[in-house]
Amino acid sequence: MKVQIVFFILFISISLFSKVDLNEIIKQAQPGSKIELPKGIFRGPIIIDKPLILEGFKQKSIIKGDGNGTVITILAPHVEIKNITIQDSGKQRYNLDSGIKVKNVKNITIKNCKIKQTLFGIIFHNTNNSKIVDNTIISYKEKVVDNRGDGIRLWGSNNNLIANNHLIKSRDLSLSRSNNNIVKNNIIKESRYGIMADMSHDVNITSNKITLNYAGIMVGNGKNINIKDNIIAKTLLSTGIGIMLKNGKNIHVSHNLITANSQAFYIDSSPAEIGIQRYIDHNEVIRNNSAFHFHSVIKNNIIKNNNIIGNLEDVLIDSKGYKKYKNEIKENYWDRYIGFDKDGDGISDVPYQVLIYADKLWQFDHHLKFFYATPLLSIVDFIERLAPFSEPVLLLEDTKPRREKNPNTKKVD
Repeated sequence: MKVQIVFFILFISISLFSKVDLNEIIKQAQPGSKIELPKGIFRGPIIIDKPLILEGFKQKSIIKGDGNGTVITILAPHVEIKNITIQDSGKQRYNLDSGIKVKNVKNITIKNCKIKQTLFGIIFHNTNNSKIVDNTIISYKEKVVDNRGDGIRLWGSNNNLIANNHLIKSRDLSLSRSNNNIVKNNIIKESRYGIMADMSHDVNITSNKITLNYAGIMVGNGKNINIKDNIIAKTLLSTGIGIMLKNGKNIHVSHNLITANSQAFYIDSSPAEIGIQRYIDHNEVIRNNSAFHFHSVIKNNIIKNNNIIGNLEDVLIDSKGYKKYKNEIKENYWDRYIGFDKDGDGISDVPYQVLIYADKLWQFDHHLKFFYATPLLSIVDFIERLAPFSEPVLLLEDTKPRREKNPNTKKVD
């Protein structure tokens, strides 16, 4: 037997500030109804506790909260919110005051809405098989980015699609303990973390444009993470990170453009980590302060076929007593490398070795960065390279460096 849902259309004919009680309209509507809102302002907050469609007119239908709590709370499955502007939530962080909060349900669609003047934008809590697509989300104005709420926040929410959203001046797009989610084609700017995935598995982060944030993408403690075809550019401050990788199993980072950041990659490895593997390949790593910045150890990395061009430093590490092992680093193009290819196979005859001489002074004492590239430190560095006073430190070795750039596809705008 086929089950067919027939939508009953309830049209509210109002165009100015509405005295209609939306909660009462929702209460009277049959499950599966469609409520169409015309242009106008409607009072919130509202609670949706049955399957229905709530659709506005070209985002000119405004549901306006009273500055307390969450504007729209969804407690039922099979709910769609479309073409509506939602604004004026509360500002209580411990309550997670939001534009839209969805709890313990599935099959929710939030599409083509504008959410502004809210603390958090959209929260999914234990919400599965749902979609957040084509929305614009702007947090309350806060100079301190940590005081904003996340534009989109998933907690314990699986099998969701987050696509084609535009997040501006929020905090993060965050996934925590949330598995099998797709995050693609979003534009995220002027926020804290563009995308943060913590303790989340089987996550695909693809084709997002992430600019002017304090960090681009951060993943940690998850497995089967795919970061592909993203543009991560122009992170803020001297600590700005393009992609931060912390722990996690089977992490793939490929075909991304990472440019104009303080640190293109920050890799936080532990000497005790077991079963972890990071695959970094076919990326454009261009004009960053550092291409690869390692913390503590250089371990469990496969770094292949990347173009590493115009960076102030190719490799940095935080610790003096670091170790490196279980790495495979080869077939990258390094613009600093000078060598020959006698057999014409495209691979240089000798490895590319990243050594530090006087650089060691400022790598391990960041106060000395002030003097980097000054005549004094340059002379010291040159003398050490010409006639080293001590054995230089080998940070990283590409065993088969490429003579020509890889034909990667991402372009600098």
